[in-house]
Amino acid sequence: MLQYTVYADLNCPFCYALHEQLHQFGLLEQLEWRLVEHAPDIEVYNKTAESQAELASEVFVVRSRAPQVELALPKKRSDSRFASLCVIQAAEIDSRKAIELRRLLYRALWVDGRDIADVSVIYECLIEAGLPAEVNIEEPQENLLSNWQQSWEEGDYNLRIPVLSCDDGRTTLGLPSPEDLIAFFKGEEISSQDQVKPGCPRSEQQTIAIYCDHSLEKIWPVIAVLRNEYNILLPSSLQELKTLLHDDPPDLLLLSTEQQWQDMFALCRECGENQDELPLPVAFISRDTDEQLELEAYNAGASDFLILNRSPAILQARIQILMQLKHSQDQLARSARVDGLTQVNNRREFERSIETEWRRAQRSKRNLILIMIDIDHFKTFNDFYGHLAGDGCLRTVAQTIKKTVQRAQDMVCRYGGEEFAVILPDTDIDGAITLAERIRQAVADLGIKHEKSETAEIITVSAGLASIKPAQGGTPHELIQLADKGLYAAKAGGRNQVALISPASE
Repeated sequence: MLQYTVYADLNCPFCYALHEQLHQFGLLEQLEWRLVEHAPDIEVYNKTAESQAELASEVFVVRSRAPQVELALPKKRSDSRFASLCVIQAAEIDSRKAIELRRLLYRALWVDGRDIADVSVIYECLIEAGLPAEVNIEEPQENLLSNWQQSWEEGDYNLRIPVLSCDDGRTTLGLPSPEDLIAFFKGEEISSQDQVKPGCPRSEQQTIAIYCDHSLEKIWPVIAVLRNEYNILLPSSLQELKTLLHDDPPDLLLLSTEQQWQDMFALCRECGENQDELPLPVAFISRDTDEQLELEAYNAGASDFLILNRSPAILQARIQILMQLKHSQDQLARSARVDGLTQVNNRREFERSIETEWRRAQRSKRNLILIMIDIDHFKTFNDFYGHLAGDGCLRTVAQTIKKTVQRAQDMVCRYGGEEFAVILPDTDIDGAITLAERIRQAVADLGIKHEKSETAEIITVSAGLASIKPAQGGTPHELIQLADKGLYAAKAGGRNQVALISPASE
């Protein structure tokens, strides 16, 4: 029987999500979960703005990649060493109860937001797991934790977690999708998932960016009432915030300052001036009531002025109203971006989105892939069957493409006439080719009759596929040109096929 090993830390949201998925699939008892310390010096930098921003971004990424896993932003990471030693000691008593203890500790931190370095939290988890509350950590437990740490540090893992490996040589780093996870346990090779922090795939949950020029400790009551319902981003500097607002705007911006009010008012005005179609509501957080500051905030374009000494429920309700208004405004704006005939995104939205995804891929240093799709011999179909039949064909093909493209972050657009475009961020070449073939086959399977087609007696499509890594240079226009050349190659090769063009083949 194959043996599986995981290297993971209790204070990592990626590791927690992997643990939850394995629990849901009933696989935890089939592997050895080796706890390590990814950041042994965590107490040194745990409360820095950079560390808090990193933590918020990681939680954002995990919630996007594993929306089925319950996860909320904790106040801080915990020092996981003593909790890990308790799990090791518990395994010597009862292996199944040790697994439950580990899960309770993960959820205490990543769902309840409790500090698992706190002995009282560990005590409660031990009792709930049905284990003795008295824990004696001795040299054998310390040695085992050190051995696991050394094995992980010396392994070919680039000091990344989680690591899932099998004794047949297969290894994956990062957080696999549920489908990949099942495939791995079936004996298949899967690609590693990088733990990209900024520029992550979009999540269905609304996102709030919170920027303050002082300790987050003072405004944690606001974060605490939001962390379960919304994605929270905590940019650590003004420059990081401006980059976020330019490249991937949140749904709401909360600003908190103690001394730099005029700078924050200027930033608020700048947000209003730079909005194109999707307005960004901005609200200020103040420790005390100050009518003059509140008036200046509204004059700068703020949507609300929140006072920290109000009830958390009141703060939550006011923010929910802002988010509901934002959602309604976005729905109206997006309706103008949808092609009326086919009900997929229109050319204008394509041009906006490919620029956005290009910048996101530059930051994440990942591929950006574009598929250009054209209905074969559509003009003769239109001429022979009439424009009403042609419109119906366009709608059916568009919706078939949209249904085949299932990831939330992928985008289907009508590029023009009978041509469609599919933007695939964060995708490898093999996966994109597979998707393009699935689209081609799905359209052929519709069996729409086309007596005048020179390719087949049914409607078919040709597809050109191109991939570029924006971090290495180039422009979105170059990606479009490459995909167009791929489409031309597919047509020249006989149509009803997929052709891949890469920069190296130029």
